[in-house]
Amino acid sequence: MEIGRRNFLLGSLAAGGLLGCKPEHLQHLQKRSNINTGKRLIILELSGGNDGLNTIVPFSDDNYIKNRPTLALKKRDIIRLNDETGIHDGLSKLADLYFNGEVAIIQGLGYPSPNHSHFKSTALWHVGGDGRKNFQEGWISNASQMFMPHAAAHGISFSEEMGPFFHKDGIFISARNVDQLRDIQLGVLSRNEFKSDAVSVVAKRALSLQQSLKALRKHLRGMHQQPDLPDGVLGQQLAEVVKVIQSDARVPVFAVKLTGFDTHSNQFYRHRRLMRELSDVIMDTRNELLDSGHWDSTIILTTSEFGRRLMENKSRGTDHGTAAPHFIIGGKIKGGLFGAAPNLGKLGINQDINSTMDYRAVYNSIIADYFGVKSKFKTYGDARLNNLFPGNAKIGRV
Repeated sequence: MEIGRRNFLLGSLAAGGLLGCKPEHLQHLQKRSNINTGKRLIILELSGGNDGLNTIVPFSDDNYIKNRPTLALKKRDIIRLNDETGIHDGLSKLADLYFNGEVAIIQGLGYPSPNHSHFKSTALWHVGGDGRKNFQEGWISNASQMFMPHAAAHGISFSEEMGPFFHKDGIFISARNVDQLRDIQLGVLSRNEFKSDAVSVVAKRALSLQQSLKALRKHLRGMHQQPDLPDGVLGQQLAEVVKVIQSDARVPVFAVKLTGFDTHSNQFYRHRRLMRELSDVIMDTRNELLDSGHWDSTIILTTSEFGRRLMENKSRGTDHGTAAPHFIIGGKIKGGLFGAAPNLGKLGINQDINSTMDYRAVYNSIIADYFGVKSKFKTYGDARLNNLFPGNAKIGRV
């Protein structure tokens, strides 16, 4: 087999080097802080429907090449993962982490009766539904409360996207930045002042939010240093996430979003820019959390409402599709390719790519195996993900 740049890099990684890292980050590869204030999940939504085939590339498949006369990536645009599969070279820093065992690529994720509407499919991913059955609460909302009942907040969104956090209970907050969390003030409330039961419930929730903000302010009061992340909306959002994590505030889940993936026309360079932005921001987030000793207790999950079709359209773009790969990135995961790549020679209804794994298997693995609490997605569990979090103690509530 050809010994390419990435195979050579793999040998270098074993010696302690990692492209994309600054020299000061390398010392942490062998010696990391023992900080442990609970596990954390960062949900990173790729909004618009990311083209999975040009993200994790089946470069040896003739069906991929012949159906994308202008969009199929050439060998020079791909970093080889094995003899059949590559990764977009715009994700070069993510590839470095992959070869360091910090990236799991879950292939062919989708759901039955797929919906091609941005709004409807996004809503399904947020709650863990499909075209046949739906749920009424965010997929991670109950699990975050079970895992950390006495959290300062059970989830914080810095993207204004609250879908994964829909729930009648718990403290879930949307904020622009840490300064807003630190400075916001609520009026003095007492549930005893209200005779109506309904109003009393509202007052109780307001009191809980008041206590949550007080706890957050206590941790965030001294957080003034700006994390070294790239400019751009996603970099700004993840910089705020890093601040909260490094403050050791008790918050188990965060939501951020990168937009622009609805690439119906002129996809090639638009998608490349998005891949580079995603790769750079994830690497810098990892380095910041590595420096502070939080990387081993943090995972990043990418989601997107759907993938895109195999055939490119007349505008040199791709239209709404179905199955696509997603990433789980973290310091204590088992990296590699999980599941099976879709069969591009056997498409489904409307020439859609057939999924090879229900995306809720990933949700189940994160809830049950990573957070160690009861999962409502247990029936979607997939044995191919059993070793995704090796040696991960099911510590339950914290």
